Amino acid sequence: MPVTIVAAAILFIACAGCTGTSETSNESGANQRTAPSGQSAPPASSTRVLELTSDRLDAYERGLKREIEAVRAAQQRSSSAKTSQERGEAIQASFEHATIPQGAEAAGLPADEYRQLREMVNGIFQTLDFQGKIEGPLSMDMSRADAATKERLARDPFSDLSPSSATALRAQLDRLVPVWIEYINLTAVAG
Repeated sequence: MPVTIVAAAILFIACAGCTGTSETSNESGANQRTAPSGQSAPPASSTRVLELTSDRLDAYERGLKREIEAVRAAQQRSSSAKTSQERGEAIQASFEHATIPQGAEAAGLPADEYRQLREMVNGIFQTLDFQGKIEGPLSMDMSRADAATKERLARDPFSDLSPSSATALRAQLDRLVPVWIEYINLTAVAG
């Protein structure tokens, strides 16, 4: 069943520059999201690289969990909305512009720093998922990817991090990746 336009828009916004998705079934029947043909995976973050520490990664986790709560609450409001305006407002409350400030508050970080941390970690997880190095919900038909995307996905996603940041993130993958997967699944197909 194709992902609805609204769900695709949510994923687009959720991935901060990601491409939209369509849903296909893999051989085991589980749902996976794929980048549409002719489109590339989102670019790596081009901003100053934050130093990842255990405390910062804990903040990332708190923030993303709070965003998950906010998206779920918005989806519940949308499903019980009595008017199209109420439904639209509820759907907008699930978009990043509404959830990132809540995530930043839960993380105890300024919104800009939280956004940068979130984009950095989410980008690494997305690349690892496209590379098949984590069991996430994303996949890509590499035969349809552009040259820049192929090049980016051939690189080690940790290579832009300092050695201590890469070590810190690798040490917490087992704990953080499931939270990211939950967020992506929730925002990619609207719950």
